[in-house]
Amino acid sequence: MFFFFDNDSNEPQKQPSPDNKMKRNKYTPPKNFLEYQKSIVDNPVYSGMPDTYCDDGTIQWEAPSNRMSGKFKDTHDKRLRWWKAKAIEIGINPNENQWISKTAKKIHPTKLRPCKYCGRVMDIRYLYLSKNLIQRIKRLPYVDERLNIDELTSILDLIPNMCDLYETKKVLDSLPNLLRCTAIHTFPTWNNLQECLMWIENVYVEAEPSLLGPGSMANPPDRFDGFHSFNRCCRAKADKGRTPTNLSLYATDRRAFEFWSDGNWITANKLMGMINTDSNLSGLPCRNIGDGKSHPTPCTADHIGPISLGFVHCPRFQLLCRNCNSGKNNRMYFTDVKYLLYCESKGETVISWYAKRVWDLLKNKVCNGDDALRLSRVMRDNRYNALKILSFFLKRKEFLFLYTILDLSYADYDYSIKAVQTSANPIDKASTIVTATFEKQKMILKYGLIQKARKVRIAFLALKSYSQKENRNGLDVSLDTNSTIIADILTNLTVFNMETNIDTSVLQKMYDEEQVSDEELKFFIENTPNLSSNNHFITSFSLLKQIMNNIGDYLSSKWDDARYTRDFQDEQELF
Repeated sequence: MFFFFDNDSNEPQKQPSPDNKMKRNKYTPPKNFLEYQKSIVDNPVYSGMPDTYCDDGTIQWEAPSNRMSGKFKDTHDKRLRWWKAKAIEIGINPNENQWISKTAKKIHPTKLRPCKYCGRVMDIRYLYLSKNLIQRIKRLPYVDERLNIDELTSILDLIPNMCDLYETKKVLDSLPNLLRCTAIHTFPTWNNLQECLMWIENVYVEAEPSLLGPGSMANPPDRFDGFHSFNRCCRAKADKGRTPTNLSLYATDRRAFEFWSDGNWITANKLMGMINTDSNLSGLPCRNIGDGKSHPTPCTADHIGPISLGFVHCPRFQLLCRNCNSGKNNRMYFTDVKYLLYCESKGETVISWYAKRVWDLLKNKVCNGDDALRLSRVMRDNRYNALKILSFFLKRKEFLFLYTILDLSYADYDYSIKAVQTSANPIDKASTIVTATFEKQKMILKYGLIQKARKVRIAFLALKSYSQKENRNGLDVSLDTNSTIIADILTNLTVFNMETNIDTSVLQKMYDEEQVSDEELKFFIENTPNLSSNNHFITSFSLLKQIMNNIGDYLSSKWDDARYTRDFQDEQELF
């Protein structure tokens, strides 16, 4: 049986063996993993799985979505259809979120699987301790060095072990506070350890709480059994996309998506993640150090030009302590404006398409801090009108037009940080500017598709939410000339939609607030071509920019209006 280690074969071998033809890996899977593969293929639960065997008779365990040619280039799509049929067969709706992972977990015959790298057998259920839970446990007043735990420790082993080391009643009494989380916040009273373990396994684990994690992550249809090849024990070292360093770089500033900002969001997010996790960077002083107030580290990455005002999301940050970052909000310092002008003088892009005209017209009028705040107010009104107009096209169900505006192409590439540069701000020597250089290569990991799906979901839902909020303080700029341009855009988009003939029903479902699974959204993205060079899109987008230019002209003419020059003592955020 594959459930036990074979002392002679549970370590990855460096050279391929004749009976297992690994084409791209530098090791051969352990014996128990090969036995596990055969047992899964032979199990009637997986009967009918497309393209089970390669031409040479070996099991086709993997079916990646990025195969571009060859006999098995469509295996991924075939298996996706198999998983949908299986979901329906067992009573899971393939339109609900996470339907495919739920299906994989439900049909797995044993809930146990060996790691492809080391052979360690782990449970696919949420049994293993997270870092946060380990920290909680170590803070318990009665826990001492005798308790040895890590992220491979099962909670079903942890609790009996704690009861052996410490008083059972004390341990059971501490569990509700220890294990309380969003998924489970009420706990029963247990009379003994056995009752506790039964509840943990049947209720707590089944809720998949954030304080625990699975031994193997679901990954259908890419893997035959629906789970990642590498278990929790080895995924960080065997999966190049899951090293701790890489994971720390997957930080994402969702506001860039919510405000439809331009810029290379992939590189920006990576540098943000590095700043927030590297103590050498976050430990640098706050930009406002020396003003007589407390500015504790660690500092955080601050967009010098706030993305909430229409500035780009790019890998260029200054450091602010958390209090200063929160207090700055969507306002600019005088030195921020001067530094952004400095960047433009070096040929850098600092502003998104919808804010370019108002920025260009007013940026050179900023002579002091009050002017910088005045510009911030004008640009908030500009952003208000931009999102209002985008919301109009959303209500008109011009989904493909909006989808193309998002520009997902940055996620077609994988960027690795080559070097991080810290330098004194040439405008404000006390401030540190953090930038980076990157190495770029074509994205081969599935993570690129995940990034795209996340951006689309956040951007569309934020726009829908924005359109539904009526109590706003933004200045509504309605111009007759813009009404005419909007009519021209709609006429042009009618042809655009007819010619491209792309099914946008998944975006329609999202707009209608129906559940759209990650797999559905990724399937749409993967099968929708980049239409940014389409002539009808180019024409429509140019007309949309003209609308924002007209609004920028109007708002800039109000530079001396009391709306923007009023007392700055009671500055409030205008969403």
